[in-house]
Amino acid sequence: MYSKIFSFLFVFSTLLFGQGRIVIQGPEIPKDIPVNPVELTSVDANIVLEQDVAKVELQQEFLNKSNRALQGEYIYSLPGIAQVDDFYLWINGIKTKGQLLDKDKARSVYESIMRRMLDPALVEFVDYGLFRAQIFPIPAGQKRQISLSYSQVVPFEGGNYRFELPVRQSGQSVIEKYRIKIKLNSKQDLDNIYSPTHKISVDREDANSAVISFDENNTDADQNFVLFYSLSEKDINGSLITFRPRTDRDGYFMFFANPAFGKNSRQVIAKDVIFVIDVSGSMGGEKIEQAREALRFCVNVLDKNDRFEIISFSSSVHNFSGRLINADKDTKNNALYFIDNLNANGGTNINSALLKALKLKKTKDARPTSIVFLTDGLPTEGEQDVAKIVGNLQSAPGKFIRFFNFGVGYDVNTWLLDNIATESNGSVTYVKPAENIEVAISGLFTKISSPLLTDCSIDFGNIHVYDVFPEKIPDVFKGQRIMITGRYRNNGNSVIALKGRENGKNKTFEYNMNFTKSEKDNDFVSKLWANRKVNYLLNRIRFEGENQEWVTSVKELAEEFGIVTPYTSYLVTEDKNEYANLQARPDMAPMAAQMKKQKEVRQGRGLGDVLDLLGGSMEKDANKATGYQSVMGSAARQQVMEEAEQADELLMSRKNISGKTFILENGIWKEKDIDLKGNNIHKIKFMDPKYIELSRKNEDVRKILALGSDVLFQWDGKIYQVEK
Repeated sequence: MYSKIFSFLFVFSTLLFGQGRIVIQGPEIPKDIPVNPVELTSVDANIVLEQDVAKVELQQEFLNKSNRALQGEYIYSLPGIAQVDDFYLWINGIKTKGQLLDKDKARSVYESIMRRMLDPALVEFVDYGLFRAQIFPIPAGQKRQISLSYSQVVPFEGGNYRFELPVRQSGQSVIEKYRIKIKLNSKQDLDNIYSPTHKISVDREDANSAVISFDENNTDADQNFVLFYSLSEKDINGSLITFRPRTDRDGYFMFFANPAFGKNSRQVIAKDVIFVIDVSGSMGGEKIEQAREALRFCVNVLDKNDRFEIISFSSSVHNFSGRLINADKDTKNNALYFIDNLNANGGTNINSALLKALKLKKTKDARPTSIVFLTDGLPTEGEQDVAKIVGNLQSAPGKFIRFFNFGVGYDVNTWLLDNIATESNGSVTYVKPAENIEVAISGLFTKISSPLLTDCSIDFGNIHVYDVFPEKIPDVFKGQRIMITGRYRNNGNSVIALKGRENGKNKTFEYNMNFTKSEKDNDFVSKLWANRKVNYLLNRIRFEGENQEWVTSVKELAEEFGIVTPYTSYLVTEDKNEYANLQARPDMAPMAAQMKKQKEVRQGRGLGDVLDLLGGSMEKDANKATGYQSVMGSAARQQVMEEAEQADELLMSRKNISGKTFILENGIWKEKDIDLKGNNIHKIKFMDPKYIELSRKNEDVRKILALGSDVLFQWDGKIYQVEK
C-alpha cells in the first residue's frame, strides 16, 4: 500500500512554517499520482492571546486529489526553544496519540522526506524537533479533517509581541478557505496591532481588548500568518521593528506612532477645514448629489471649536461665508442650505478656486488646516497650465496646510493632484466611475477629523539613520497610526523623540528603543522601505525632471527587491517569459502550476493589472498627465508602494533571501550579480552527503537552499551550485 505524509511544521520561535504533503512509498511514484496528491483546502483558527500566552485551536481540511487511498503521517515541528503545553491532535474527531522527537532524531525524518519527495523546502526545518502521528488512509477524492490545540508563550522582543500561526504550505500556491479569529486581551492597555502578511480587520472593543480577524478565499499558501502587537504606555505610543540580516551592512527599520485607544486625556486639536468643490457641468447628475451627501456628512461632524468654509467653483468661484467661520449649530444649518443649492454647470477654474482657499489663511495662523479638494475634470477656465497652477499655489501664503484631493473619473490631471498632495503632506484618492464619491470623502474625513499632533518631526537620538520615508512626517490623528521606514547604520539603544504641535504648543513624546545588531527575520521591513524609497524617487523624477542619479537608484532598488517601475518594466517581461518557459518543460510542470496559481491569487486580490500599470509610462509633462492610464497608474503606485503595509511579491521570478537577490532563470534560482569568472564552482547534488553538510551550516544557508533543488549562490567566499 502506498503511504502519505501530511507535513505540518510548527515552530514557536522567530520562524514558523507549515507543510501539507504526501510521501509515496515504493521505488517510484506512480504516474497517475499528482505531484502533491494531498492539499490543504481549509484553515479555520480560533486563538486567544492573553498578553504573552497564546491558546490556539486550529482546524484543517486536507483533500486527497489522487485516484487511490493514501496513508501516512501528520508532522508538527517544534524547535528546541519552544515552550508548548497541552498539545492535542484529533483526526476526524478522534483523539490521536503521537510521538515527540528531539531535533537529532527528527533530522533523519526530515532528510528522509526530502529524499523521497525531492523537496528542498523542508531543509529549513532540519534543526527542529517534531511531533508526529499516524494518519489512517484517506479515500480517493475525499477529505480528512485534522484539529489540534495547544498553548504557547508568545515571544517578546524590541517592544513587540510576535505571534505566528504556521500555515505555510510548501509546493502549494493557494488555500481555498482561510479564516482566522483572534481574541486579544491584556491587563495593560493595547497599543499597535499589525500584520505584515495579511490585511487584517481590527475591532477595538476597549483599551484592553481587541478582536482581530482575517477571512478570505483563495489565499496565498506560501506564507504564515504573522501578528505583531504592543502595549500602551503613553497617549501616543511608539513601537519598532528591525531587520538586519548581515552585520557588515546597514539595517532596516519600521517605526510606528500609534494613538492610545479610548484615551481622552489629549484634547483634540481645533482645526480649520476648507472644502473646495467642483460644480462644473460634468459634475451633474449622480456625481453632484454624492458630493452634496459627502459635504453634509463632513459639516455635521465638525467640532464646535473648528472653523470651516465651503468654496464651489465652475467657470467662476463662489463661497459660503467668505471667511473661516466657527462650526456652531446655526452656521452648520446655514452651510447645509448652501450645500443643498449646489448645482452643476459651466467650466472648471481650478486655479482661482485653490488660490481663494489659500488666501483664507493668515501667515501667522498656526491652526492646522485641511483643504478637501474635489474635481472631476481638467482646468478649462482661468490659468490652464498645470505647472503654473502648482507654482501659484506654492508661492501663496499659509502654513500648516494639508491638501486632501479627490479625483473623480479619468479626466482629471494626476500630475496636479499628486503634486500638491505630496508637497503638502496630504493625500489623493482616485474615485473610479463606478465608485461612490460620498463613501470616499466621508471615509477619509472620518480619519482626519481629529488631529492629535501636527507639524510632526522625529529624532532618532544616537542612531545614525538615513533614507527615512515618508520624508515629511505626517500628522497624527485619533485612531490612525503613522508608519515610518528607514535605514540605520549603528546599533544599540536610543531614545526616539516624536515632536509636534498641540493647540499651538510644542509637544514631545520619547520612546526607548533598541536597534538590533542582527535580526534575520522581519524581511518584509526591507521590502516596504524599498517600495517607499522608489516611490519617493519616482515622484521627484516626475515633478522635477529626470536626474540620472535618481533613475539609477530606482533601477538598482527595483532589481534588488523585485519592484516594477516605468524604468524596470522589463522585469514584467522576464517574469512572463520565465513562466512560459516553465510551462513548455514537462520537468518543470509543478513549478509552472504553482506560478499559475500565484497569478490567480494576485488577480483575485485586485492586483491583476497592477504590474502593467506600474511598468507603464509615467507622464512627466504636467499638462498630459490625464486619462485612464494616468489615473490607474497613480492609484497603483499608492496601493503597492506608498500606502501598503504588506510587502506583496508581485513578481514570481525574483526573491530577496537573507539579504541576497535571486532570479529564476530556466528553472534555476541564481544569485544576482554573482561573479563566476575565475571562481571554482562547488557542484553539489541535491540530498547527497555534501548537501546535507551544507544545510547544517546555519539558518541563512537553509533559507537559500529552500528556494529549490537547482540553486546557484555564493556563501562564505565559495560559489555553490545545487543540482537535481
